[in-house]
This record gives sequence, C-alpha cells and structure tokens, in this order.
Amino acid sequence: MRHFPPFRLDSNNEQLWRGSREIRLRRKTFAVLRHLVEHQGELVTKAALLDAVWPDVSVSDSMPAISVRELRKALGDAAQTPRFIETVQRRGYRFIAEVKLASVHAPTAPAARQSSFAMQTQQTSFVGREHERSELRGALTDATSGRGRICLISGEAGIGKTRLCTEISREAEKNGVAVLVGHCSEQETVPYLPFIEILESLVDHGQSPDDLRRAMGEEGPELSRLLPKLRRMIPELPPPMELAAEQARRQLFNSFSNFIARRSREQATMLVLEDLHWADDSTLALINHLSQRRSDWPLLMIATYRESEIDISPSLSKTLEDLVRARLATQIRLEGLPSIQVAQMLQGLSGQAPPPTVVNEIHRETDGNPFFVEELFRHLAEENRLYDRAGQFRPELKIEELEVPRNVRLVVGRRLGRLGEGTRKILALAAVIGRSFTFELLEAAASAKADALLDCLDEAHRIGLIRSSTQYPEARFEFSHELIRQAILTQLTVARHRRLHLEVAETIERICADTLEDHYAELAHHYSQTSNTWKAVIYLHLAGRQALLRSAHAEAIDLLTSGLNLLSSLPDTPERDRRELDLQTALLPQLVAAKGDASREVGTACGRAVELCHRVGDVSRLFPAQFELTLFHWNRAEHETARTVAKDLLVRAQRGDDATGLHAAHCLMGGASFWLGEFAVAHTHFEESMAFFDPRQHRALAFVYEPDPAAGALGYWGFTLWCLGFPDQALQRTQRMLALAQELALVHPSSLAMSLSHAAGVHFLRRDAQMGLARAEAGLALANEHGLRLWEAIHRVHICSALVMRNGQEGILKLKDALEAYWARGSRASNSILFGGLALAFGMTGKFEDADRTMAQAFSFIEETGERAYEAEVHRLKGELLLIQDTSHAARAEECFSSAIEIARGQGAKSWELRATTSLARLLDKQEKRDEARAMLAEIYNWFTEGFDTADLKDANALLDELGG
Repeated sequence: MRHFPPFRLDSNNEQLWRGSREIRLRRKTFAVLRHLVEHQGELVTKAALLDAVWPDVSVSDSMPAISVRELRKALGDAAQTPRFIETVQRRGYRFIAEVKLASVHAPTAPAARQSSFAMQTQQTSFVGREHERSELRGALTDATSGRGRICLISGEAGIGKTRLCTEISREAEKNGVAVLVGHCSEQETVPYLPFIEILESLVDHGQSPDDLRRAMGEEGPELSRLLPKLRRMIPELPPPMELAAEQARRQLFNSFSNFIARRSREQATMLVLEDLHWADDSTLALINHLSQRRSDWPLLMIATYRESEIDISPSLSKTLEDLVRARLATQIRLEGLPSIQVAQMLQGLSGQAPPPTVVNEIHRETDGNPFFVEELFRHLAEENRLYDRAGQFRPELKIEELEVPRNVRLVVGRRLGRLGEGTRKILALAAVIGRSFTFELLEAAASAKADALLDCLDEAHRIGLIRSSTQYPEARFEFSHELIRQAILTQLTVARHRRLHLEVAETIERICADTLEDHYAELAHHYSQTSNTWKAVIYLHLAGRQALLRSAHAEAIDLLTSGLNLLSSLPDTPERDRRELDLQTALLPQLVAAKGDASREVGTACGRAVELCHRVGDVSRLFPAQFELTLFHWNRAEHETARTVAKDLLVRAQRGDDATGLHAAHCLMGGASFWLGEFAVAHTHFEESMAFFDPRQHRALAFVYEPDPAAGALGYWGFTLWCLGFPDQALQRTQRMLALAQELALVHPSSLAMSLSHAAGVHFLRRDAQMGLARAEAGLALANEHGLRLWEAIHRVHICSALVMRNGQEGILKLKDALEAYWARGSRASNSILFGGLALAFGMTGKFEDADRTMAQAFSFIEETGERAYEAEVHRLKGELLLIQDTSHAARAEECFSSAIEIARGQGAKSWELRATTSLARLLDKQEKRDEARAMLAEIYNWFTEGFDTADLKDANALLDELGG
C-alpha cells in the first residue's frame, strides 16, 4: 500500500482510495498511475509508459496523455499547478507528490451506486401522508402497466414534498422501477438543468464507452447538445443536424422524448423533477412536450413546486394550468400535518412520547410544517428548554415566552451560530457553490487539508445540516434543505459573499480546465457576483451560446442581455467593442424570434450591431446586421429609412463586388421600393437580386440572412408583378418561391411560413380566395407547429381578412383580434390596406361611424409613413364605402375612383388601375354615361396580355359586355 495524502494506492487489488471511498479508474488508467507512483520523482517518458502499460498492443501515442487527463480529474489535480502529476513538455510525466509505504487496511468498499434519493442518509421516520402516498402508488401502478402518469406535488417550503418523493422512490426501486432525479435551481442559469442532471447521472454510472454508446442510441448527437461531455466520451459521435432555431428545438425535444421512452420500455421509470418553481422556460417547454407523448410509456413523472404566488412564475402558471386543464396531470397539495402526526414526529425525534401541551404548542407555532417542526425541536433541545433534569419532556411549554425565532430561517440561523468557526466558514463556501457540491471542489476552494475539512463536514452532518452520498466518480454533498442554505447566505456580508464567489469561480477554472464547457453557466453566475466584470461577460457569452446550442432561446436572451448590461460599465476599448459585437450578433436572431422583426429591442440591437461593425471594421457581420435593420424599419412601415439602410448595403456590396451581398441588397431595395409604390424600380431590383442568386449557397444563406432572401425577393416580386399588370407572371414567381422554400422546410420552416404568407397574398390579389385561404391555413398550421409567432399573427390576419365579409360582425371581431396580435409585435407594414378593408367591412355591417374613423386612419397612415403600395386601392375602397352609406354620395365616390385611377397610372400599377376603373365604370353606368364608361374600361382592359381567368379581368369583361349592349 502506497500513501500520498489524501490518497492510498493498493497495487495488489488495483484500487485507489480516498478516505473510505474508492476512486474507480479504468484498468489501464490505474496501471499508468501505479507506474508513475512506483517511479516517484523520476521522469517517465511517454514511450516508457506505452511499453509498461500497453506492451503487446498497438495504440495511439496519445493514450498516455488521455490516461493522465483522467487521473488529474480523479485526483483533483491541474496541469498548470500540479500537486501530483507534472508534465515535462514534449518528453513525459513525473509524479511529484511525496509517496510513503502504509500498512493501512483498505476500508470496506461503498455500496453500489443507487439513485440520489436512496443514497441520502437516514432521516427521521416518515409520518402521515397516507392519502398522498396511496395516490402516488396508484399512479406508479398505472405507469408500470404502460399508462404514463404525471403527478404535481405542491406546498409551501418545508412541507415535505421532497420527503414524500423520497418515500415513493424507495418503494419504486424495491419494485424494480428505475428512479431518475433532477433539480431546478434558483441560482444556476442552466437551461434544462433537471434533465441535464438526469443525463449526467446516467452517463457517470461507470459505463464503458461501448455501453454508453448503446445507451444513448440514435439520440446521442442531439443529447450531446445538453451534455457536452458525451462528445468527449464518444469522440466519433456525429454532430447534430444544422437546423433553424425553432426546428432545432423541436428535434432536441423529440430526441430526449425518444430516449426516455426507450429507457422506460426497457425498465419502468419514475422521473422526479424537483423545485419546479425555479424552472427555466425551456425546462417547462420540454416537460410540456413529454406530457403530450408519455401516455403509452411505463413512466411516472413527478414534479414538485412551491405554490405561493411569489414562487409561481407566469410560465410555470401556464404550464400547470395547461397540464391540469387537459387532464394530463394529477395535483397533490400538501398541507401541514395534524397534531397527532406532529406527535409522532416528536416521538421519533426524541425517543419518547411528548405531552399534549408540547405537541399543541409546537403544532401551533409551526402549523404542522414538518421541516419547521424538526428544526424547532432541535433548537429547543439545544437550548435545554424541552427536557427536565431526568431527560423527560417538561409538562408545560410556552414558546412565546422563550424568545424562539418566529420562522424556519431564523431557527436555522440560531443553530448555525453554535457551530465551530471553521465549520461555519466551510458551510458558507459550500452555500455559495450551490445546493449541492463535491468534496473536491470544496477542498480546492477552501485550500484546506482533507482531514480538517472532513471534520467540519462531519459536524454539519451530525446535526442534520447536510447530507452525503458516495457517488462515482466524486463524493457529493447537499444541504438537507434549501432553507438551510439560504439561512447561511443571509449571514454573509456583501464583501464576503463576493469574495467567496470569486474563490469558487477561480477554483472551477483551475480544477476543471479541461472541461470548462461543462461549467460555463456556473462560472457566469459566480463571476457575475464579483468585481471581475470582464470574466463575467466572457462566461455569460459562452453560457448564452451554449443555451443557443440547446435551443433554449429565452435563457440565451437573459444570459446575453446580462452580459451586455455588465459590459456597458466597462471603459470603451476596441476589445470591449469586439466583445459587445459578439454578444449583439448572438442576441439579435433570438430577439427576432422572441419579439418579432419590428420590436424596439430588435431595432436597438440591430442599430448597435451596425455601429459596432463600423467601429471594429467587421464587414462579414455588417451585412447581416444591416439586412435585419432594414427589415426592422420595413416592418415598422418606416419605408424611407429602410430604403436608406438598404441602399448603403447595396453600395458596399457593389464596391466589394460581393455577389451574395448584392443578392440580399437588391432584395431589400426591391421591397422598400414596392412599399413606396415605385413598382417599376422594385421590379428591376428583384430581377437583379435573382440574377445574383446562387442555388448552391441557398441553404447557407438562409442561416445568414433570415428570412431567406431568395424566397423574399420572389414573394415581393410576385406582388410587384401583379400591381404592374402581370398576374400570371406573379403566380409563376410565387410557385418558384414555394419550391425554394420547400427545399429548406425541414431545416428552416420560417422561410416556408413566410413564403406561404406571400403566396396567400398573391392569390388574394388575384381574388382567388379559395387558394389564398388554403395557403394561409397551411402557413398558420406550420407557424403553430414551430412556434413562429410573427407568421402565426400574419396568417391569422390573412384568414380573417378573407372571411370578414362572409361572417359580418363576428368576422370583424376576429379580424380586430388578429390585427392586435400583429401590431403587438411592432409590425405596421400593410396597415393602409388593412385599415381600408376593415373600414369597408364596418360599412357592410352598417357601422358607418366606425367605418369613417377607420378609413381616416388608413389615409393618415399613408401620409405618415409613405406606404403607397396600396394607396390607389384605399381610395377605391373609400369610394365603395361612400356608395354603401348613401347613393347621394355618388359625386364624392366618383372623385375617389378618379383619384385611385390617377395614382395607379402614376405608379404604372395597371391592376390597381383596372380595379378602380371598373368601379368608376359601374358608377357611370348607373348615371347613364355608358359611352364614357365603356371607353375608359376598354382602354385599360385591352392593355392586358395575361390573367384573363382572374376575377378582376372577368368582371371587367362582363361589364364591357353589359355596356356594349
């Protein structure tokens, strides 16, 4: 037996011990350690290690380095500041710790690893909750029979939610059910944290790479997004598919669901998700996804949460409401224990039957909250206020006279005050680390000797403040209750709090240097509590990018925004600007997805990103930022500003002879020109845009310029061609647009949702309501499936606008709701025609005051924004509205139709001219001015060379026949 504190090496039995715990190593890794220890102080070359450990096997020269890396992790060593194994650059390794021969008997090996519940130390006897346990047993029986169940356990802090889960978990495991446990955390900004904990516990279960590969199955590539260490353990794991954000999230959810489904079919499973009141939005979304699919799995999901309003976030409230309303979950609410069960608790704690007066007094003070009962009992016992000299309960107890703290946190605080100073310091450091902590991290952060640290932990363990478990690969402790950790933290000064966070962060960096990606969120949290702002920003950025990789968009926004907020406090330097640009460009697409292209947050981020690109000279990111900035102004109906930004982009692309940039810039210039009513200019730009389109780059471009510029150009080109009088060519562009969008449908559904919207718009312009509705309904279904809120709102507007004339007042209300959802995202483009159509609908239902007010809004909007694409049609609609109100308004209506014709002619908008002329011709016919009507209608009708099967041209032709008679 060789001893190098705090480790012992038993060469005969091939075991490495730390105290009473065996550190499990692969055989070859153990052989490397044994060889190094046996040659302590000597340089051992890589060649010597290969000969000693792999004598008859041909392996890569990197194998010694891999084994040394594993050893450093097991020993808590660091390559930069080694305590045990020193790297001699380019030559080999040297074991530098002092080694002594020791005649110490190896301790008994710990029991095989169990679930985290089963490994917790023995608690006080469990009392009561018979009804709740019966409910959970029934759910477990259903689940093991293949009828998946969900149970939601709620109650105040300390009421016994976790303890109830512990009891049912033990029963489940005795019956061969696998128990998987994950926790949400108040301080750790790790999306999907409970599911990551579950995956990590499975991965760390001592599996060989082959076993792990089989366990992960086809889901491995996607699950590696949640657990990066999978890629280190299975290096050949294929990368996840490249998908658009919303599609990637769906793929991840499906893969995790498939993984859980497969495991539960192999062995009935209980999934316990603790402290849901701290769950992030992504965790709740994944829970909701699992709930929709678990019905035929042998799976019981149990989630615990605090039910007070202060603890329930809007996201959790909605998730719970959806689960209960859809009858997907059973609610179990825990109340305080009755007096008789408090008596049973006190008897279990004291070993003797308590007098009724003591029971009643403690029940009154605690309302039967089990954790408070136990803590108050410990406090009173330590204060010598419960027992007489004979060790029996005192017959009377008046708590209000004893200056006992009035809540759990204060009671815990009093008990902490009786700990030794060293233990209090260690617990303070542990509390800063988090709800649970490893011995290795605590030891390294405390810079304490192992024996002294263990003494402190033993003291805390004895009085029930922490629990321990012997887990592979590292010993882990956790606070017996989160309220205990919170009580410890409240006793720290601000300065001490910051210092401890700094110590923890620096320790994680030191001892986890090779696996920092597993700790980005932890490091971001710890550094954010210190004065090292720069490090906090770096890790917030890394954690934000990791959240994006996991399709956790809301959490990514929070992390990246926090980084930007901290960065704003630092002095202006080129390095600061580059870091901010990194954060802004990572944040921008997430804001677009969450808030919409036209939100103020998107505009601010776009503008700042463009400014920073200019400052640091980053052209590669300038174009996508300007593209998004143009769309921001475009969707807010700030069309002149949109054209200015697009023109700057076009000039830069022309200077650089950048075909990709020219494709995107001409698309934007065409769109801006369309909205300004300059249809011929728009047509030219769209022709130029598609001339620079390279089909080989199509997929890649859709991920740089979102939405897809090619689909956008073709869609708006379709609108433009219809306005110019070419309805068949408009339809052809639309069909080509849909074909391109279908190529991206699996990886970029937002481009298809946009294309279906444009296609619906072209069909409605052609007055083909049936096809328009079909496209809009398909787009709405797609948007709902993938959570595309902007396109969901736009497609609803399409559908309600088409149906409003048919459904009267009900249709108007639906259209107004759809418009409110559209406007809520900051979008205003096309408001001119939307107001005009809504005004006509009011008129058709006799609501003339509403009609006049809404029509006035349409004209005001046109003058305010310069959005003139639909100006001619708005004038025509006003004329039709006047005729609906009163035939005496014929003269004013004629003026409106004439204005519409004049505007359309000025824009070269032959389709708008035809529609306005047809309206005017009908009016003139009623005024017995048939010759004038026939002449003007024939002139515009005869101009057309296509689209004779469209409703507008059919109506015009029919009217010409009437006028000719």
